[in-house]
Amino acid sequence: MSSQVTYVDVILPLALPQAYTYAVPVELVPFIKIGQRTIVQFGKNRYYSAIIKRVHHQQPPVDAKGIEGLAEEDAIVTETQLRFWQWVSEYYMCTEGEVMNAALPAGLKISSETKIRFNESYEGEYDSLTEEEFAVVQALRAQTELKVPQVQDLLKKRNVYPVLKTLFNLGIAISSEELVERYKPRTESYIKLNEKYSGEDELEKLYDELSRAPKQVELLLAFTQLHHQTKFIRKKELLQRSKSSAAVLSALVKRGVFHEFKMEVSRLGNLQTQEIADTALSAEQKEALHSLNTQFETHHTVLLYGVTGSGKTNVYIEKIKQVIAEEKQVLYLLPEIALTAQIINRVRKVFGKEVGIYHSKFNHNERVEIWNKVLRHEYKIVIGARSALFLPFADLGLVIVDEEHDTSLKQISPAPRYQARDAGIMLAHIFSAKVILGTATPAVETLYNCDHGKFGLVRLEKRYGNIEMPELEVANIKEETKWKRMRGSFTPLLTEEIGTALKNKEQVILFLNRRGFANYQVCKTCGYVYKCKNCDVSLTFHKFRHELVCHYCGYYEKVTTKCKSCGAIDLDIVGMGTEKIEDEMAEFFPAARVSRLDYDAVKTKHGHTEVIAKFENRETDILVGTQMVTKGLDFDHVSLVGIINADQLIHHPGYRSHERAFQLIMQVAGRAGRKNKKGTVIIQTSDPLHPIIQNALHYDYKAMYERELIQRRQFHYPPFSRMMEIKLQHKKIQTVEQAALYLVNETRKLNKGLVLGPAIPFVSKINNQYLREILIKSSKQSKDLSAMKQGLQQVLDKMKSLPELKSVSVSVNVDP
Repeated sequence: MSSQVTYVDVILPLALPQAYTYAVPVELVPFIKIGQRTIVQFGKNRYYSAIIKRVHHQQPPVDAKGIEGLAEEDAIVTETQLRFWQWVSEYYMCTEGEVMNAALPAGLKISSETKIRFNESYEGEYDSLTEEEFAVVQALRAQTELKVPQVQDLLKKRNVYPVLKTLFNLGIAISSEELVERYKPRTESYIKLNEKYSGEDELEKLYDELSRAPKQVELLLAFTQLHHQTKFIRKKELLQRSKSSAAVLSALVKRGVFHEFKMEVSRLGNLQTQEIADTALSAEQKEALHSLNTQFETHHTVLLYGVTGSGKTNVYIEKIKQVIAEEKQVLYLLPEIALTAQIINRVRKVFGKEVGIYHSKFNHNERVEIWNKVLRHEYKIVIGARSALFLPFADLGLVIVDEEHDTSLKQISPAPRYQARDAGIMLAHIFSAKVILGTATPAVETLYNCDHGKFGLVRLEKRYGNIEMPELEVANIKEETKWKRMRGSFTPLLTEEIGTALKNKEQVILFLNRRGFANYQVCKTCGYVYKCKNCDVSLTFHKFRHELVCHYCGYYEKVTTKCKSCGAIDLDIVGMGTEKIEDEMAEFFPAARVSRLDYDAVKTKHGHTEVIAKFENRETDILVGTQMVTKGLDFDHVSLVGIINADQLIHHPGYRSHERAFQLIMQVAGRAGRKNKKGTVIIQTSDPLHPIIQNALHYDYKAMYERELIQRRQFHYPPFSRMMEIKLQHKKIQTVEQAALYLVNETRKLNKGLVLGPAIPFVSKINNQYLREILIKSSKQSKDLSAMKQGLQQVLDKMKSLPELKSVSVSVNVDP
């Protein structure tokens, strides 16, 4: 009787609609676990990074290939994670392979690199080879093997595959797959004393033997002193302490006095575990914490709705203490890495080494270490951006989503296009954990869920220490421009207030949600505007790079003095960005120290931390920034906040623009007057009577919320519907239009919702791809949304089978 064959269904890191089944060799069956990485061959490529999803004995309809091995003994993905991956893929209409790609750090994805070797058994001639083919053969004979990038460098061309194909076909070269694990542990050299000198008598004899080598004695003495302080002594530290050279140490190693060995060390650095006295909760914060616990008795998710500066973080920390005491883990989600520096310091001072940090600025190896520490339960608290959702938590007890209204919590591209707030609520549900959504300006949908009993609600209506809310004032750009009183981008009121703040040794934050120096460059003679050659947008002028840059595809041109169209030298730059504001501040207030906090300024891992630290330490007087400066940062000495152009926020396309404009104004206003005194906020606008400006002046969130609900109910927008946005792109405009019309017509036949479009988007071409958009509105019932998704997927699958439309790229954004 033959024994049953064991099969595994695996998830491959590709956009594949299903898991693939492989047979397990008998010798590996006892070691198979769900969540392990396994080596499988798929097509002509080989991947290490397939994850075992299911183990079973059901024979597939076609013969299954065998797995080629296991990447490690233990699972790196938990079964709970796999459930979460499946939910993300189903809800956000993507594949589990795409979720896997988003979830796993690149260091845990083992790639295969093709190596080309010379075939030593080849005995044929080389007369028929081209010059390029013969050059590769000569290089192979000299170096034994080459990788594809080396061949590209050799031939100075990108497409070398025809050359390699000829060599493979003739049998001159052979290829092999070398599996490369990207994660390599970091090691350091350590020194230990030979065990035969461990006794005091033996050590004394050794000192006598070395008496004629004073430098070796000094080094041995330094080792003895260090050994009293720590068990493991780093080579680098020993040499520094003894002020000895590597040659002296090497001589002692050769003599057998010391042994040198390598040990794996963390890339994450040693955390400061200094603890500070707990910040005493105010009476209102204590009441909020009590209300939070009461609300959790009947609600899975609670909104902590507190004004800026009310001390929501203090409440979070007290709640985290309660969860940690229950031996459970906490996920603390933040929308931007710019926020993490201050929050991390506050949380670490309380919880020390139990805190881990996870965001995209860490390199591949650091992310693998954090992943493993979470998996081993070494981190009880993880602070991170949205990608931290995918870490392998063992027993999650609490998810905190700070600034829950923030747009940065939504992944735009690539798939999965998930909303971290909503996905965090589902992750918590899988663990039976609780969720705190914190904000001073809730998303309309969130407060609507509170009003209808889906979420609990706790309010913090006073600033910590009873500090007054900042005073908001309007500066009329239109009026000041009319009377020629503007100074660059600044009204007289804002300029005067900045001068006063600097005179009083106080700090200033200036907010403009556009990076770069100016919107575009134009010729005053012929009106030519410099545009991106790949996209349907003008190029943004960056003064410090002296370039015109496309913020969509990255294309750039050097700035010229003559018009490309007519040759005139009368070129002008129009509009403003953060660079221009920084430049003008340096000109108007030359004694002031000015820094900038935007995407261009914080590209390095610690860039944002350095800018914030300088401002905190009062090494900077004026901080100019994009929306990074609006998000929860707490500075002691900021007395003035200036919003350079509020109109730019209000008149942005999209049904959420008024809500987001109000949120941004309120958030940036909250940075003023944090600790010492009441702050001031100057809002520059050409429309002071606009409802959003008036609501902001009176801190009237309720009026904005009620007006938004009326409009959204009328036009069937969330929270009164569920939405999906379909984007199509193709290099040919006729093809993308044909595909868009096909999708609209077929989707309308489903009768599962309102289908709008196809429409030409605000930016109609990006990276030489023409774009079209379709919007689908469905009822709030989950069964209706599910039916629409299933029908839409069938339509998309059918479209992919049509030869004339299958090359069109389609992306679906659920809850845009």
